[in-house]
Amino acid sequence: MIKRILLFSCIILPLSLLAQINTSPNGDVTIGDVTPMAKLTVMGRLHVEESDILVQRAGSPGISLVNTLKTNPGEAKQWTIYNMTEPTYGNSLQFWAYDQQGCNGGLCHARLTIQDNGFVGIGTMRPKSELAVAGTITTQKVKVTLNDWADFVFDPTYTLPSLGSLEAYIKVHKHLPEIPSEQTISREGLDLSEMAKLQMQKIEELTLYIIQQQKEINELKATMKNMQHKLDKQ
Repeated sequence: MIKRILLFSCIILPLSLLAQINTSPNGDVTIGDVTPMAKLTVMGRLHVEESDILVQRAGSPGISLVNTLKTNPGEAKQWTIYNMTEPTYGNSLQFWAYDQQGCNGGLCHARLTIQDNGFVGIGTMRPKSELAVAGTITTQKVKVTLNDWADFVFDPTYTLPSLGSLEAYIKVHKHLPEIPSEQTISREGLDLSEMAKLQMQKIEELTLYIIQQQKEINELKATMKNMQHKLDKQ
């Protein structure tokens, strides 16, 4: 009886194992009830513990995530993460999105780039700074840290330009002193932190002009009041 059980087990166990792990004639291996699609095809989840998954090749190795439910044009059916190299795409980690048609007339774009030097690009594959965005940024708050501000305008030693000299400068240069021209902004871009400081400087200078003018107005009012008082006595 025992011999029969052992014989039965020896026959059934290999058949059960073969049903779970299959090898095709070309060497492709499948685990689970699935059609082979690569060197290793697994039906189910993979669990890796206390180690890494290594994808290695001479070129641009990648890992793809495919959602078969995404079938409409413009929907990212496949996301692929590539370790790119020069000269075409730069040395970087890139996240590419593909739809059903892919690079044959459909969605085929790098959405996010992290260069080897740490520069991050959104919508651009070659960022020139720590964060480069080719498009619109929507945010609820932006905080810029600065080492200095324009409070020097209120220092007693600060020389406020006369309105006459300011008018003459504007006629010649067509912009305020210290403020970059339209040509400079078009060529070099706008430094928000520097512009905020310059604008505050001009606001503080304008405040001093207003205070100065108010003093002159008050002096004129006092003079006119004295003149009226003298006329009333005549």
